[in-house]
Amino acid sequence: MACASLALAISGCSSSTSASAKIDAAFVAKVDQACSANVARYPPAGTFPYSNFNPDDPPAAELPAVGAYFAENQRGVPAFEAALAALGEPSTGSSAWDKVKALAFSFLTIAAAQKNDALAGNVSGFVAEVAKSQPALNELETAAKRAGLPVTGSCAQEF
Repeated sequence: MACASLALAISGCSSSTSASAKIDAAFVAKVDQACSANVARYPPAGTFPYSNFNPDDPPAAELPAVGAYFAENQRGVPAFEAALAALGEPSTGSSAWDKVKALAFSFLTIAAAQKNDALAGNVSGFVAEVAKSQPALNELETAAKRAGLPVTGSCAQEF
């Protein structure tokens, strides 16, 4: 869940995906390995601090604790972004991979802004980032599926 984890809809993609547009299996394995390594190094923080938290109408007093939770969950983002960038390009599906990477980095930027707004107690900024986060995550998941990447397991925890 974007709000409770890192705080990562393909408009413009065609509805048909040829086999050549998919990322090759060896590269998919490398991506999965990068996700797994980052989750192992930076495991998700414990339980979200508020069981009845409404991200669309958050109490300002709760936002700093929410921001601290997000900060703990985002501590591995720089290493993860570097690991994704270091993977290079797949032998097939490089356009799909470039799209997934761009969407992942965009989602992580939204998540960072959401964290910063929460830490600052900025209700309107936090709510604005929440409104961006789920569509961005949906877009990323759609692109990942179309590219042949897993959207469950370690990679789902990273995004």
